[in-house]
Amino acid sequence: MKRIPAFLLMTVMMLSVAAAAGADPDLSDMIIANGTLQAAEHVDITAPFSGTLKPFSVESGDVVHAGDELFSFLTQSVYAPEDGEITAVFAQPGMYATSVIAQYGALGALEPVHQQIIQASTNGAYNKNKNREIHVGETLYFRTTGGTKEDGEGIVRTVQGGNFVVEIVKGTFDYNAVLNLFRNDGYTNESKVGTGTVQRKTPVSLLGSGLIETVLVQKGDTVHAQDRIMTLLAPDADPGATSTISAPADGVISVIPVSSGQQVWKGAWLARIERTDKMEVVAEIDEMDLSKVLVGATLPITFDVDPSRVIYGTVTEVSRLGITKQNAAYYQAHLSVSVTDIPIGASADVYLPRK
Repeated sequence: MKRIPAFLLMTVMMLSVAAAAGADPDLSDMIIANGTLQAAEHVDITAPFSGTLKPFSVESGDVVHAGDELFSFLTQSVYAPEDGEITAVFAQPGMYATSVIAQYGALGALEPVHQQIIQASTNGAYNKNKNREIHVGETLYFRTTGGTKEDGEGIVRTVQGGNFVVEIVKGTFDYNAVLNLFRNDGYTNESKVGTGTVQRKTPVSLLGSGLIETVLVQKGDTVHAQDRIMTLLAPDADPGATSTISAPADGVISVIPVSSGQQVWKGAWLARIERTDKMEVVAEIDEMDLSKVLVGATLPITFDVDPSRVIYGTVTEVSRLGITKQNAAYYQAHLSVSVTDIPIGASADVYLPRK
């Protein structure tokens, strides 16, 4: 076992007593080693999944606290394609869409407000070319072909050659009822564009891909076209991931290698936080003074930003690998300190006993 020289042990004890008593020691006859205040630990923030960063305002040098939002990602959304009622919700937050769809065939289902359509064709249209030119989005009028005339109104949704589909928006008809379709509500023969049969509109299957983050509806809810139904993260997101990233600890941001709107891959480095709850002074010790710095020793320290104030640091580590400067070797000594009001990077003087 190595023995600590008596004079060094006495010096350490005297400094410790002075520190405990709150008295400033006489530093005029001590050797000064230059150092800086640093975070003893840092935390690296990485992307939990692939995606695009939303605009963010944090930058290098900002002070952050545990729980502060640092970044957020754009999410994928599932929207209601039309007005209707949610008749089934299979997806729940934390599930993967591929697994839900594999089991149920969809993430959920929507029953349209307008549940009837007409499967129509231009067969029977008045013999004019314009009556066989059907346009998506145009309004048509129709009535049953039986003895009792029932009228209705609809909008053309799809056209394929001489066949087209009309969504019924006014009127309710028996399924498979045969209708004549017209361009005007006078039902004149010259405006007839075809015939069709009434069919039930297929319920809408809600689909998406990725990790489900939020589900914004429940069975029985009424929704409108383009209402958001749920949000999803990228498929490579791990279970429990969210679209926001918060600071895991108090600290100061030292590096942000990304920018707003940037696309990043899972695991990409987003930021580094220097933890302010564990601070240390790192000093360069001349090889001639190395024997005066012992692990466990308490040494006085001052900072250039507040030179009249003396604090005490405990030596936690002394490097055994020196750096040569001007024909002399210097070794880094780490001293743990308890300071919260001195900025990281502040210049420090560490005082060493001469004997």
